[in-house]
Amino acid sequence: MNTENTEINKHKKLKKILIIVLIVFVVLILLLTGALFFVGNYLVNFAIKRTDDFNTNLDPGAGSITPGTEIINKNREAFEDYTETWEANCVIEPVSVISDDGLTLKGNTYTIDANSHNWCLLIHGYRSTSNSMKNFGAVYGSEYNFNALIPDMRACGESEGEYLGMGYLDAKDMLHWLDLIIDIDPNANIFVSGVSMGGATTMMLSGLDVPSNVKCFIEDCGYTSVWDIFAHELDFLFGLPTFPILNIASVVSKSKAGYDFKEASSLSALSSGELPMMFIHGENDAFVLYSMLDTCYQAKTKGYKEKLTIEDAGHGESYLRDPDTYFTNVKSFLSKYFTL
Repeated sequence: MNTENTEINKHKKLKKILIIVLIVFVVLILLLTGALFFVGNYLVNFAIKRTDDFNTNLDPGAGSITPGTEIINKNREAFEDYTETWEANCVIEPVSVISDDGLTLKGNTYTIDANSHNWCLLIHGYRSTSNSMKNFGAVYGSEYNFNALIPDMRACGESEGEYLGMGYLDAKDMLHWLDLIIDIDPNANIFVSGVSMGGATTMMLSGLDVPSNVKCFIEDCGYTSVWDIFAHELDFLFGLPTFPILNIASVVSKSKAGYDFKEASSLSALSSGELPMMFIHGENDAFVLYSMLDTCYQAKTKGYKEKLTIEDAGHGESYLRDPDTYFTNVKSFLSKYFTL
């Protein structure tokens, strides 16, 4: 009888131990899951939540190695005067559209010639505003007689939005801006050009059903996908692994911003887009890795394409590092589709 009771007690103790171990295991799993979601949520807020401080978070210059900074600064100053003259000669009108998810997006049209049907849609980069694309508008307007529409992307500048679209949501927004240009000028002939996140937007837009008024695209230092660029920055800024942090952050982004990082891909869009595209990248760009240029270029399998690399240029600095080479090649590309 005593032996039987002893066995029963042993089983009870073992059961209690197993229950305690199970509880501890479940608690640890919950704590780990909670910690991972905390980190994922932090990363989403860090990377794509709206902030009006351009220098906050993922600094577009942080991974760039730029020799000859004095050349870039000199060219930047020259562009400021050039662009100021262009603006003085433009009719500038504030415009707005409503995104598919109900955001009011704002921008400006710059009409240099009311009789010209040549238009460009210019798309700025990460945490920037439409102001950063005025230099391009000045060249295209003053030199080639293009009118321009330059919007603030969602969650940037004067446009509404809590989270950046990182090109994926913005590509769909650009369809509304293209429609607006056509409403203004039904005979418009349009090219689309963007830098950095704007370059990714341009590539993602190329895979959508754009109006026939759009003739070609120019992308400058755009990334392959949001997943790839954030994986690089997660390692560069924090020394952290992609798994499982970026996986969790991607799920959080889907819930909060409406897209996950892998579906926001330039490559999938490029594989289906048929309109001509020019790819540009600075050779010393370590933020959006220079290697992404060839990956994107190879992903475009339909339609005409060409690429331009600028020696010693960091991220978004190609036109400032060597404006003559940059715009000579851009003009050659555009002349295939527009009368300049």
